Amino acid sequence: MDVRDLQVFLSVAKHLNFTRAGEEIHLSQPSVSVRIRQLESELGLKLFEQLGKKVALTEAGLVLIPYANRVMAAVDDAQHAIHELQGLERGSLRIGASTTPGMYLIPKTIAHFKDRHPKIEIHLGIKDTRQVEDGVIRNEFDFGFVGGHLAGDEVDVLPWFTDQLVLIASASHALARKRSVKAEDLRKERFIFREPGSATRAAIVSHLRRCDLQLEVVMEMENPESVKKAVQSGLGIAFISKFAVEAELKAKTLVAVRVRGLGINRELKIVHRKDKHLSRAARTFIELALARK
Repeated sequence: MDVRDLQVFLSVAKHLNFTRAGEEIHLSQPSVSVRIRQLESELGLKLFEQLGKKVALTEAGLVLIPYANRVMAAVDDAQHAIHELQGLERGSLRIGASTTPGMYLIPKTIAHFKDRHPKIEIHLGIKDTRQVEDGVIRNEFDFGFVGGHLAGDEVDVLPWFTDQLVLIASASHALARKRSVKAEDLRKERFIFREPGSATRAAIVSHLRRCDLQLEVVMEMENPESVKKAVQSGLGIAFISKFAVEAELKAKTLVAVRVRGLGINRELKIVHRKDKHLSRAARTFIELALARK
């Protein structure tokens, strides 16, 4: 069984589109089709089927995915092990990060790491927590930094930072003139939330349920910068990571409002596959991130 064929299979399984898979792995669409046919012929079963205009995985295809992932992870581990013979003089890191750590915490760690190890290439992918953990499991990332832990027992989890979620309002909002408010007072406010799949949103929803508090959500946005701009424009108020609004709070363009009896904290974590061999570069980066807590 050819490793390249398995790589092509995983890309088609991910996109369910032969053209997009080819773009990802730098093959033409006909070449992708040929490799899939070769693999199907070798296995004696169809891996994909055409349902109208859509491509779908067959039962055999679904069964093959975890095995193919393990093969590709083993190949990647072998490459890392060979590169380790050269220490930290060359190599690359594929880091996944959910939005808050990816935008406000990891860039500083990358800068410190690059100062010490300039020849290591770093690729940072910023996605939501679920996508980062899925990427770690599929070996698209060597490790990830997330705002929650949603995956099963396929990953190891290291505690990292405690993140405080604060309620923010524009400087002209009525709440900005108050030192604190009761949780009940929030029922009459308009809220801007992060998108489903966001660990920030999950932490907020979990706390609100425990308080039996239902809020009016008027808008959902996919990143903290958009949330901040919407709040500054007076479209509503929002809960957001304190790491994301340090500059705005200091400049007083946004105001943090204390909610009595409603303290929302969540744990930021580092995740990697349990069966993955972490390269020396990966271990060094994680150690540096932990040291900067």
